[in-house]
Amino acid sequence: MRFEGKSALVTGGAGGIGVVLAASLRAEGARVAVSDRDSSGVEADAHLDGDLLDGAFCDALPGQAEAALGGLDMVFNNAGVITRGDITETSDADWSLTMGVNVEAPFRICRAAVPILTARGGGAIVNTSSCWGLRPGANHPLYVMSKAAVASLTQCLGRDHAHQGIRVNAVCPNEVDTPMLRTGFAIRGWTRRRRLTSSMPASRWAISPARRRSSM
Repeated sequence: MRFEGKSALVTGGAGGIGVVLAASLRAEGARVAVSDRDSSGVEADAHLDGDLLDGAFCDALPGQAEAALGGLDMVFNNAGVITRGDITETSDADWSLTMGVNVEAPFRICRAAVPILTARGGGAIVNTSSCWGLRPGANHPLYVMSKAAVASLTQCLGRDHAHQGIRVNAVCPNEVDTPMLRTGFAIRGWTRRRRLTSSMPASRWAISPARRRSSM
């Protein structure tokens, strides 16, 4: 029970990684608030759903989590979207969606969370970047730009707020078996075997406990 007495906010709480993250935190004793467009099917101590493209919603979210949970110690900026296709195929709407959800929302949530965590004597922020935010892949310019921005933001905030007892880190996953990933496979007509053998040195992807049980 590593997180007994701690409270956490998880964005993208209804997605493949978010569901497992929220469940894992609660299993370790944390009280968890989840946020998504619709997180009603997720077990959590509070549901704070809304639109991450709404700046006012993002600005208020950490404070809402603090009020709902009786405190806030950890923030997980996990929500994300992916826009596929080379730069000539992307639209202004693709730009606004990707940068709004993947960059502006975490920025606003971090900005609002830092004073709350400071008042608590410290805490932790974890941002979901991507391996492609560090070493870009092909035909996803908006996605790799956004995830690179998250990685850089994380490094900056980690330096800026360490003296306040706030740890800021990013996770940079490779392929994780989520609906978002499988949608991309379907669009490109890829099979699981081809994708594994063509791009992954270990020839395996990350599979959530819930997904593993369903495939047995």
